[in-house]
Amino acid sequence: MLYKSKLKGSFGRIYPIVMIVIYIFSMIEIYIRWNLNNSGYDLLLIPAFSMTLAGLFFIVMGFIQLFKYRLWVNVVIGLLFGIGCVLAIFVLSYDFPFIKIIYFINALLVVLLVILTWPTLSGQERFEANARRLFKLVSELITETSNGFTERPYSAGKIVVSKEDMEGFARFVNGKYIARSFHVSSMVYLVFSMNRSVYTVNEPTEASYVSIDQDGNLSVRISQQDYHQYKATFNFDQLCETMAKGFVRFIEYYKNGNENRIITELKTAR
Repeated sequence: MLYKSKLKGSFGRIYPIVMIVIYIFSMIEIYIRWNLNNSGYDLLLIPAFSMTLAGLFFIVMGFIQLFKYRLWVNVVIGLLFGIGCVLAIFVLSYDFPFIKIIYFINALLVVLLVILTWPTLSGQERFEANARRLFKLVSELITETSNGFTERPYSAGKIVVSKEDMEGFARFVNGKYIARSFHVSSMVYLVFSMNRSVYTVNEPTEASYVSIDQDGNLSVRISQQDYHQYKATFNFDQLCETMAKGFVRFIEYYKNGNENRIITELKTAR
């Protein structure tokens, strides 16, 4: 039996789906142009309509990602890819050296931008992927679908952990792209999200988090955007409780020198 995820599909899956659709449109367009040429028309066998559609898709997705993740690089790459798709039509259709130069510069800008911003792009991808694993992991045993989202943070009890271990664990989850750590006064916030880029978070309250104060008191906040990634309205208190227990378990793994178990457990989340 195929496993059915409790989470909605990731935003990134739109790209391969649309690319396959556009590829099919391109084949159909080329076939139509070929038939029209056989009927006496003089058309280039270049899927200009499909390539323009692909360009518009990249541009629109760039702006959508800008509003979703708040990363400027997404919209710039989207614009450059979109412009590149349109320029490719003229490069393949006409012998204009000036257009070819512009196309080459555009492609070079894409490559340079990806290289320069790769740590952010790859880091964001890993943070989001691990956030999805976290939310999948904590919902595995939850079936109750009453008492939906509430804005308030959830008090999740206490944990016994030294300041040194807490700081070490915060560095570990940050370095492994599990959660971004914030130190505010005597509180440590471990911030994660499936929607907002943690790179653009200025305050922990802008995303989901688990917080731990100097006395070991735990608090959990799950953002409305992250909560609505679930297909069902799971009991919010249970969700926060299991999220807290998950982080407590991870901290115990870290204290006992079993950091690899954290990674393994996340990777097994379906």
